[in-house]
Amino acid sequence: MEKSDGRSISHEVLEAYRYRSIELYQKGKSVQEIAFFFGIHRGSVSLWIKTWKEKGKSALKSKRALGPDPKLNKENKKQIISWLEKSAMEFGFETPLWDCKRIQKMVKNELNKEIAISNLWESLRRWNLTPQKPEKEAIEKNPREVRKWLKEEWPSIDEHRRKWQAMLYFQDESSVSLVPVLGKTWSKKGKTPKIKVTGNRGSICLSSAISPAGRMVFRIEKGTVTSKTFVDFLKQIMNNHRLRKIIVIADNYPAHKSAYVKNFIEQNRNRIAVYYLPTYSPDLNPDEDVWKYLKNVKLKAHQARNKKEFKPLVLSKMFSIQKKPNLIKSFFIGTYVM
Repeated sequence: MEKSDGRSISHEVLEAYRYRSIELYQKGKSVQEIAFFFGIHRGSVSLWIKTWKEKGKSALKSKRALGPDPKLNKENKKQIISWLEKSAMEFGFETPLWDCKRIQKMVKNELNKEIAISNLWESLRRWNLTPQKPEKEAIEKNPREVRKWLKEEWPSIDEHRRKWQAMLYFQDESSVSLVPVLGKTWSKKGKTPKIKVTGNRGSICLSSAISPAGRMVFRIEKGTVTSKTFVDFLKQIMNNHRLRKIIVIADNYPAHKSAYVKNFIEQNRNRIAVYYLPTYSPDLNPDEDVWKYLKNVKLKAHQARNKKEFKPLVLSKMFSIQKKPNLIKSFFIGTYVM
C-alpha cells in the first residue's frame, strides 16, 4: 500500500490520527507499527511524536491554514475607511452614497489594485464595516450654528433650569401615516413574503414633549399645528406641573415663534420660558426618538384600515410609551443633555 504524508487527509481526521498515534506510542507501539496502522509515512509519525515530546499534546491540534496574502493590506484598509468617512461626491461621484462598485473603482484608480466585488465585500465585513441606511440631514443645516448653540446657548439654558429648578421639556410635532412601516419577517429564501396593509391614505398629527426625568406630555392634534395649538400645548405642559416652572426647547417652526406665542410667553414669563434649536437640527431634539420608536416599533406593520381605527391605536401606543419613564430617559442617553 502506498504510504501517505497526510496532505490528502482532512484536517479533522489528521488531528485524530495524531492524538491516537501518541496514545499508541505510550502503550508501547513502535513508530513503524503506528505508521502501518494508519497508512501514513513513518516520518510523519516520528514528527508527531517529536512535537509531542517538545511542545506537548496541544501542539498537535490542527491549525487553520493562513491562505494567500490578502489583496488589501493594512495601509489599504486605512485608506478605504478614510474614503468612507467622506461623501462619495468629494471623489467625483454623482451622489454621496458608497457601494461596492464605487469602492472597487477607487481601489483600482487610487491603489492600482484589481479586486473582485465578492472579495471586496468580505474585506469590508472583516473590517467590521456594514452597509447601512444613512440618516437624513438637511443640506440647509449650518454646522457652525449648531456648534455655537451647544457651546453658548445650551449652557445658558441649563443654568436657567438650575436657577429656576424648572422642569425641562423638549417639544416636537410629527405626522404619523396610516401606511405603516414594515419590518423584517422570516421566510423561505427566494420567496418574498407579503403582508396585507391598507391602501388608504391619511395621517394623524401629534404633539409631544419629553423630559430627562422620564416624563412625557402628548396630544393628538385636530389638524395642522398653528400658533394657537402650540400655545394650547404649552398650557397643557404647565397644567401638568402647576407648582413648577417650565422650560421648553422647541424647533424653529414659524408657528412656534409667532407674535401670538411670544405674547403668551411674555404674559407667563414667571412660569415658562421657551428656547429654540438651530434651524434644520432635529438630531439635537431627543423628542425625535419618540417618533422613531412609535413608527418603527409600536406601529410597525399595524393593521388599522382607516383613520377611525388608526386614531385609538396611536393613542394607546403613545400612552404605553408615556407609562415607561425608563424608556423615555433612554432617549436622552448619549446626547448633550445627559
